[in-house]
Amino acid sequence: MNSPLPLYHQVYLLLRQQLLDGTYAPDAPLPGENALAQDYGVSRLTVRRALDALAAEGLVSRRQGRGTFAQPPSQLSAPQQGATVDALMAHLARMGMSTQVRLLELAVEPATPAVAARLEVEPGSPVHRSLRVRSHHGEAFSYLQTHVPDAIGRRISRKALGSKPLLQIFGELGIRVSGAEQAVTAVLADAAAAEALGVPVASALLNIRRLVRDVDGRPIEYLDARYRPDRFEYRLDMAAHETAGAPVWLPAGPGAA
Repeated sequence: MNSPLPLYHQVYLLLRQQLLDGTYAPDAPLPGENALAQDYGVSRLTVRRALDALAAEGLVSRRQGRGTFAQPPSQLSAPQQGATVDALMAHLARMGMSTQVRLLELAVEPATPAVAARLEVEPGSPVHRSLRVRSHHGEAFSYLQTHVPDAIGRRISRKALGSKPLLQIFGELGIRVSGAEQAVTAVLADAAAAEALGVPVASALLNIRRLVRDVDGRPIEYLDARYRPDRFEYRLDMAAHETAGAPVWLPAGPGAA
């Protein structure tokens, strides 16, 4: 890991992010110390210090002879910024047409509790997961993990995912998009995202999570996108609106570069 932070703290931050993201269901076991040490390329002692720090924070419980288990996080999700649906969809379409995408993975997997909650399906239900890297002028700037329900995923080909924006694919399938719920935050680059984006592990990345719904209100896509902040920025135009008390700022429309 190429970072000024101590190794154990880097591992702690990466595991903490996974726990808060819902990668591990409450009371689910984490990989063993030896497996984590191999995954992160550190010693078992380093992993143990990271797990001890997580236990002190109440995010995991260490059980003698049994291992380490995830605990329900108390942190709430970040507040979401609103934007008009038309403006958001137009922005996404522009980005899809002006950049290049490379498909890394495509698989059918059982939905984790976190993904199932967002797509409003039962945990363990089949969902289609894709990993893509989007580039501009040959420079990778986003690492995209997308989940779609099985009924939609089985209709999307590998060729389409590697050549077209997902919104365009939805349109070609006759799926009408009505809206999206979006949150913007910051995360640390895990090993896979770091390699895809060409940054050191534990580098700060912009994180946009978007749930897209069709005209009947059903979730059709859950996107978890990681962006290099030196190659991408998220902009939100604001307009002042008069109210009974004082003027307030409301979103006028999103943009990105």
